[in-house]
Amino acid sequence: MGELTKTGKANPSKSLRLAARIVGTLWILISITLFIGYYLEGLQRNKGTVPTPPDILGIFCVVCMAVALVGLMIAWWNEGLGGLISLIGFLLAGVLLIIDPKLNFSPIFLIVLVPSILYLAYWRETNNSQ
Repeated sequence: MGELTKTGKANPSKSLRLAARIVGTLWILISITLFIGYYLEGLQRNKGTVPTPPDILGIFCVVCMAVALVGLMIAWWNEGLGGLISLIGFLLAGVLLIIDPKLNFSPIFLIVLVPSILYLAYWRETNNSQ
């Protein structure tokens, strides 16, 4: 995976980190855009009416997704810790999506795990090369 340096040690593949950063940044931007759109649409839809409170599993799922996105932001500076936080957050959100029949789960959701796995692969490769 890594290229050999002049000292003979393996240099971790920077392409893994670059791919993880690109995909992770895209997920963060897409999530923020969707959240803002959902919030603004909710304001228009509920104008003049009392909104129904969300269920506790839905709230916890959103919190897990937010923690996972914060983990992707942390991974810009610390690949191992950020990758682990985002992976755990996304997996917990996925489990909650499967458990709650009101929430819609799709196997496409598993795509959000890609940047977390890339960050962890880069971190592992970096630690193995030292």
